[in-house]
Amino acid sequence: MSQRYPNITSPQFGQQARSAIVELVLAHLPLGINGTRIDDRLAWDILCYASLKRITIESACLELKEAPSGNTVREHLNASLSPEPKEMKWLEARLNETLRAQPPKEVWRRIKKKRVEVAIDLVEIPYHGEPELNEDEVRRSAAKNGTTHFHMYATLAVVHHRQRFTLALTFVWAGEKMEVVLARLLKLARALGIRIKRLYCDKGFSSVAVFRALRKRRVPYIIPIPARGGAGGIKSMFLGRRSYYAPYTFNRGTSRAYTTDVAIVCKYSRGRYDRHGVEYFAYAVYRLGRVEAHQIFELYRRRFGIETSYRQVHQVRAWTASRNPALRLLLMGLALLIVNLWVLMSQTWVTMTSYGSRVRVVELTLERMADALLDNLKQSLGFMPVFKIEAALHGT
Repeated sequence: MSQRYPNITSPQFGQQARSAIVELVLAHLPLGINGTRIDDRLAWDILCYASLKRITIESACLELKEAPSGNTVREHLNASLSPEPKEMKWLEARLNETLRAQPPKEVWRRIKKKRVEVAIDLVEIPYHGEPELNEDEVRRSAAKNGTTHFHMYATLAVVHHRQRFTLALTFVWAGEKMEVVLARLLKLARALGIRIKRLYCDKGFSSVAVFRALRKRRVPYIIPIPARGGAGGIKSMFLGRRSYYAPYTFNRGTSRAYTTDVAIVCKYSRGRYDRHGVEYFAYAVYRLGRVEAHQIFELYRRRFGIETSYRQVHQVRAWTASRNPALRLLLMGLALLIVNLWVLMSQTWVTMTSYGSRVRVVELTLERMADALLDNLKQSLGFMPVFKIEAALHGT
């Protein structure tokens, strides 16, 4: 056996993965459910099943024999998850405690050993309908998926050893300024003992107030600037065939004028974007040291990749039509925990298949881990085939 791949997946892998996620949330995120047919453990099993299959709680209850009705599960969850702002803050704190408890001690030792790269991102989940309790639950943004209303979340993740661990999550209320959201996440990072080598922010944080706040804290950053504006806008700097640094003044000619360094990155695109075959990117930068302008594009791309995109989160996030923002926040937090679990397990678990004298190593993907978890949940809770579900719905 190769010394580079000492671990081999076993039939117990699904049970181990399930225990890793369920025992974690039971310890740090109690729901307080104690019904005749459902308790916290069963509720988390159902939520995990719905998340891994990207279906609703109702559909998960129909497919699992040991699960009560979807209405029963939703009633208990809504009773435990209040949409009141104070209760939302409590839930957010518990989710962040769970995220902090997930990485093992050796991972935390590596993170705290030196300064690390940190990414702060925004994600918008389309929302249709009226708010549950107050209008501040839903933010308005550019039209997407047939709506201009969204529930918005901000996350803080550490990019370390080419892996990304999400360690903090916060709900973004309507009307909340991005510098306030940023300060909240940076406070959580400081409480975790994280020292920031370089901060990568979503373009939604591109504002003078955010730049000022980061400079005040002396945090090195790279933040993309949306390409807009007329003669005096950032587009006026999209010139030439070489990347370069230059000062740029926001709100020029007003009392709110603010000057900062920007990197204008020129990328050749083989004629895809315009007749000259050149695409430009603008980034606000601060305290980067000896980094050439043309390197900024690749540096910022480090916040993306297979571990860094919300694409993975959406692959393991349950669907819901509920108006309860607390339940939606819980489902987002659970999806982040599942992705974190995959990141941790993908470093140590592989499958090795022999073909005669050849050995093929198959890496653990998020889809493979999800399949193993689903198989274990089906075996434990019982699985009702589709034709039986249809028969039950028709009363035959």
